[in-house]
Amino acid sequence: MKIAGMNITYRRFPFEMFLDAMVHLDIEAIELWAGAPHLYIGQASNSEIRNIKRSIKERGLTLCCLTPEQCMYPFNIAAADRKLRELSIDYFKACIYTAVELEVSLVLLTSGLGYFSEVGDEPWKRSADSIAQIAEVAQRVGITLAFEPLTPFESNIITDLKGLARMMAEIQSPALKAMIDTVAMYLARETVEEYLKAFGPDLVHFHLIDGDGSSDAHLAPGDGVLPLQAYIKALRDAAYSGYMTLEIMNGDSPTRPTEALQRACAWLEGI
Repeated sequence: MKIAGMNITYRRFPFEMFLDAMVHLDIEAIELWAGAPHLYIGQASNSEIRNIKRSIKERGLTLCCLTPEQCMYPFNIAAADRKLRELSIDYFKACIYTAVELEVSLVLLTSGLGYFSEVGDEPWKRSADSIAQIAEVAQRVGITLAFEPLTPFESNIITDLKGLARMMAEIQSPALKAMIDTVAMYLARETVEEYLKAFGPDLVHFHLIDGDGSSDAHLAPGDGVLPLQAYIKALRDAAYSGYMTLEIMNGDSPTRPTEALQRACAWLEGI
């Protein structure tokens, strides 16, 4: 298994503390969440971005994915407000160019969301239009977009495999590939096998987190109720070669991130 840590777990701590923890825990790869205070794309200078790249390389770590902040204001590619949506599209284009500078080929993308009071397919249309624009830039510069379903607590557009496949078929971009988030998948009552059947080699990324089974809580593996061992076995049986990122955000991780990751590593060693 190729395991990656994610700095969103350390969002209340310095970025360098996260990197040093990865070295201490023998986690050799990282998924870089582009959020303040670690990396706020659009505000960070070129020299600051290069310093982040150097800090990662100096510790012998591999950067496997860049994950722009996109679940919190002000970034929403399906926003009903035109200015906000245009801002979000420009932000993602900047993130793609930042990925090129960071020498990472994978950028995570979600559908955004419409107002939860909206009816009809207008949120879908806005999302599709934005994704098409973003994918065109990604394809041009050689970046792959790992397209992630969100939970129903986070979005009202794409929250399951069916929606993911529909959007990918509609966009028809070679830059747009599928990924799994175990919490979203579990809440949608779906399986790894179904994703593998639907996407095959176009399944390029995986978020390995536990959950409580009823909310969007992202817990350390072993702290929740999700059948993670079955998920991992299915990926192994299919010879999945991508990374599995520990996207731990809840439980005690906001204040005790290293302890949460230590439990996750101990759980992985025990399976």
